[in-house]
Amino acid sequence: MSNPHDQLFKAIFSDSVEVAALVRDIFPPEVVGLLDLDGIEAQPSHFIDEALRAHLSDLGFRIPWRQGGHVHLGLLVEHQSSPDPEMPLRALRYTLRAWEAAQAEPRPPGRLPLVITLVVFHGPRPWSTPRALSELYDAPPEAIERLRPYLPELKLLLEDLTVTDDAALPCDDGGKLALLLLRHAHMNDVWDTIDEHRALLQALLRRRGPLPTLQILRYVMNVSEQAPSEALKRRLFQDLPGDVKEEVMTYADMLRQEGEQRGRQLGKEEARHGAFVTSLTRILQARFGPLPSWVLVRLETFDEGTLLELMSQAVSASSLEALLTPDQPTRA
Repeated sequence: MSNPHDQLFKAIFSDSVEVAALVRDIFPPEVVGLLDLDGIEAQPSHFIDEALRAHLSDLGFRIPWRQGGHVHLGLLVEHQSSPDPEMPLRALRYTLRAWEAAQAEPRPPGRLPLVITLVVFHGPRPWSTPRALSELYDAPPEAIERLRPYLPELKLLLEDLTVTDDAALPCDDGGKLALLLLRHAHMNDVWDTIDEHRALLQALLRRRGPLPTLQILRYVMNVSEQAPSEALKRRLFQDLPGDVKEEVMTYADMLRQEGEQRGRQLGKEEARHGAFVTSLTRILQARFGPLPSWVLVRLETFDEGTLLELMSQAVSASSLEALLTPDQPTRA
């Protein structure tokens, strides 16, 4: 997974202590009392197929029951603006694959571990797609109700950060700070968020060392559209050891250089595209005379390949309307 939200989630919640805090705050208290949260073990998720891997954060855990056996927990972070409407089906597929993997392990005959997929959502708007498998069934509601005992059902365990207040977010230090930043990423105030919760960053640094702290700061630098104020940088830096400060400065310089390089490349691409538009405009003016404004606007939407094709077609086109059809592909 290459996007910064997934990277942050995986970096922080690969730690069993963070996962234990997440389970403690989200699972029903009666269930938490039956679990041995000190015995959490990370599990490989080799049974996840590629379609599911596009959503799951590749984090699986085995949490033992105090009386024996275990529950399998899969962690998923969903950050798309429009959540996947088939997420309950994906969670069911994950459950089936986890059960298939469990069949190769020693277990009481006829017994399967519980498999829970926890979905953490931090889109710009609240979750609006189905939360239960039964919502996907294509049948009359009364038929579903009467046949419900014979139909598979699965309801998502969903933590919707969009509708959860900051104070009510689960977890401790790093986990809470990560969820806060994911929640505020769409508000573009992540620097203010990390400034307000510097105590969580300090606690994470004391407990897990510099690497997760760096990952938190890298995430903030990646998703923020603006640089922190000098006063905020001073406040943050006074809390960081020297090696972390050096790494942060190095990473900030790298991001700045990459941004400048992308800006130069974008400028070259825009200039080249503008030259193609100008050339086609001159050809069309020579063929058809002064161009209406809708044509000039339309030309700006075409990619370079389309502009080249239009240049070759303009020589024999009978009219502007014949050349610029409504279904003409537009610029990416």
